[in-house]
Amino acid sequence: MSTNLANTSSHAVTSAKRGNRVAILTVTFGTLLAALLSCGANPYQSYEKAEPAEDATVALENKDPQKAITILTKAIEKEPENWVYVSILALAYAERAGIAPLTLAQSMAKSSSSSSTGNGVTSLFSIMPTATDEHIADVDKALELMISIPAASRTSADVLKIAMFQTSALTLRSKKYDLNGDGVISAEEALAMSGTDATAILSQLASAAAAFASGSSTSTTDVAAAAQISSIQTKIATCPGADQDAQLKNYLSKTGC
Repeated sequence: MSTNLANTSSHAVTSAKRGNRVAILTVTFGTLLAALLSCGANPYQSYEKAEPAEDATVALENKDPQKAITILTKAIEKEPENWVYVSILALAYAERAGIAPLTLAQSMAKSSSSSSTGNGVTSLFSIMPTATDEHIADVDKALELMISIPAASRTSADVLKIAMFQTSALTLRSKKYDLNGDGVISAEEALAMSGTDATAILSQLASAAAAFASGSSTSTTDVAAAAQISSIQTKIATCPGADQDAQLKNYLSKTGC
């Protein structure tokens, strides 16, 4: 009898621990970041959903986004409108690309509060993964998944994830043209940018701004990140150029026009 009770108790503790590990960004990036910086807390907080979400969360904690992708892809085949699964799957694709949303938000906040008038896009290059086609495709997939969630079903964290993934995508697309890897884009490198990429970067910048504007977060980090996106848009608009693509290239190849 005592053995059964012990087993039952152990199972309950294990289940509770697993529930507490289900990760989706259920609070704002700013709140998560504050928690991480203040006490080293785990950002993977309880979502108390089905087992696939829990298993995928554990995989992400263990730095195995591919396993999380496999788990959730199968789960979504059975429940295509389970938006919790979709949101976590988007995070898994972003993590497979090497995107760290909290680090990005922190860096954007620091850049926004800085007195420097430098290029707000190239300043993020150092914290981004290599700009390979595979990484860009993974971030685009994360965005596709997040945008597939109906607006009425998105949590405030989902909206922020969209903003951060849009920012990640436009930064990676820009970084692709840092051909010599020196952390800046020269005039010659900017001229090599395709019209398709220029249009995508401008579109993602506008989408990131819209996502931040539609969010309800008042955290210092989130507000500062939103201000950084707005600042980039304003500075691009003040750059010389016959059209927006040319203005973007001039912005990227200088310290913010």
